[in-house]
Amino acid sequence: MTPYGYPPGTAWCALFVHHVFTIAGVSHGVKGAALAANWSVPAAVIVNRAGKLTGSKVPVAGDLVLFRFQGKRIDHIELIVRWSIDEDETYFFSIGGNTSNPSNPKQEGVYIKKRSKREAYMVVNRIDL
Repeated sequence: MTPYGYPPGTAWCALFVHHVFTIAGVSHGVKGAALAANWSVPAAVIVNRAGKLTGSKVPVAGDLVLFRFQGKRIDHIELIVRWSIDEDETYFFSIGGNTSNPSNPKQEGVYIKKRSKREAYMVVNRIDL
């Protein structure tokens, strides 16, 4: 977090996503990239909202999934690793920072998680802008 000017203790899931994009040389255009909710604007980047497609694009690896775990505001973000287009599959895989270890929830770090599609509040694509 230090290279981006944030102190220890800052929630860093969005900084992890920003770092991945930076290392990959992908311009994402997000102002205030340290805040997960900022990755959801403009509306043109939204691919899926509350389990429903917003256009013809299906979520794919590299898209971002945003969560609302604590209430009404977006509070977490991860990168999609695999999103099934099969309607019978109710889960997807994502990787995120500042998330718990699936084997030991007391450990935080960068982990791949199998998540229910119902958990995904919104899926956005920042690469095809």
